[in-house]
Amino acid sequence: MRRLVVVLAWLMTGCAASQPLAPPAAVTPDLRGTWFGTWGGTPLTVVVTEQKAGPGESGVVLGPWQVLGRPYPTVSGILTASLRGESVSTHMEGLLSESGGGRLVVNVRARSAAGEQRMTLRLVGPDRLRGTGDSQYTWGPQGPVELVRRARG
Repeated sequence: MRRLVVVLAWLMTGCAASQPLAPPAAVTPDLRGTWFGTWGGTPLTVVVTEQKAGPGESGVVLGPWQVLGRPYPTVSGILTASLRGESVSTHMEGLLSESGGGRLVVNVRARSAAGEQRMTLRLVGPDRLRGTGDSQYTWGPQGPVELVRRARG
C-alpha cells in the first residue's frame, strides 16, 4: 500500500504545469469552418472541423476520462502552410482560453514530419483571427498571422 501511495504522489508531482494556463473561455464562439490568410507573408489555410471540451495541458487523463485538471474548449482540424514553396497539410489542435481583456485566444499546435508549428491567435472580430506563429524548423513559416473565415453558405 505504501508503494502505491509513493507512486501516485510521484505521478501527481510530474503532472504539474510549469506555467499556469489562462482560464477557459467562458463564452466560446463557434470557430468551425475554413479560415484563409497569411503566415509571415506566405499562404495559410486552417480548416476547423471539430470544436469540443477537452483536457488542458495539465492534469491526469486515463483513457477517455479526465481524472484531474479542468476541461478546456478545444478545436481540431487541418492546417495547410507553405514550406519551401510547397503547400503542406497536417493535423492541428487548438486550446481556447481568454486573455486579460476578455478576448478569445486560440493556441494552435500542428506537428508534421518536419517538426512542430505553433500559433497564438486572438479573435479580433466575428470572422477574424490575428496573432503570431513560429515553426520548429528555420524554413517553416514565422511571424504574423492573419486569418479570415469564409462566409458560410
